[in-house]
Amino acid sequence: MGNMFCILIPNCPTYFMNQKSLIGVVVGLMIATSTVYFVETIEEFEEQDMVKAPFFLIIAIAYLPVAYWMISKKSSIPYAVAIAGSIGIMALYAATRTDLAMIFGIQAGGIGHLGIISKVLQVGVVVGSILALLQTKKDK
Repeated sequence: MGNMFCILIPNCPTYFMNQKSLIGVVVGLMIATSTVYFVETIEEFEEQDMVKAPFFLIIAIAYLPVAYWMISKKSSIPYAVAIAGSIGIMALYAATRTDLAMIFGIQAGGIGHLGIISKVLQVGVVVGSILALLQTKKDK
């Protein structure tokens, strides 16, 4: 198995993993992220938070067709969507944990275990998607 950073170096003879394996890892991370958001949705519905629960449900559902799009079509668009969407969700999460939360009409929230898990998974989605895009570009 080659060096993980070899994909970033021009004319490097080896890849960290082949394209199909990388897509599998990214799709797996997206399914795991979706699952965490489904769990978060259930918790918010139990607390009767009718703002957060639908928001988390939309996120949970949105990851699934993008993951399917990655495995069913040879296109760079789903990777760009996954990168932009994940970064956007992480930025919104960060904003709602600071004084910027007042912009959204809410108090700054705490950092929970599901929030941390989802952010770690989302960083994996972003990094994996970037690597997949770089590898696709390098293969052309």
